Amino acid sequence: MGKGLEISDQSKVALVSAFCLIALTVILKNVINIPAETLSNDIILYIIIYSGFGIFTPIQKAEKKRSKYDSPLFWSIVIVLITLAIIAVYWL
Repeated sequence: MGKGLEISDQSKVALVSAFCLIALTVILKNVINIPAETLSNDIILYIIIYSGFGIFTPIQKAEKKRSKYDSPLFWSIVIVLITLAIIAVYWL
């Protein structure tokens, strides 16, 4: 049998980035109740930041020896921590 659908490491980071961006928007708008005009101005910056993670994350191919900073898990944790930090800034 074939391997089936296998998601690349870069795609995994891009998916985490997209999920965090959507979650950030929902939390800021519906939980913290940030005004729409403030959110619409700030969300452009967040889209650029999260897109950068999805596009430019330096993950090497699995054949090469990886460092701990060269894994999708590391970059996913960084993205989640950045999302939590942005939420904390608005919350406080």
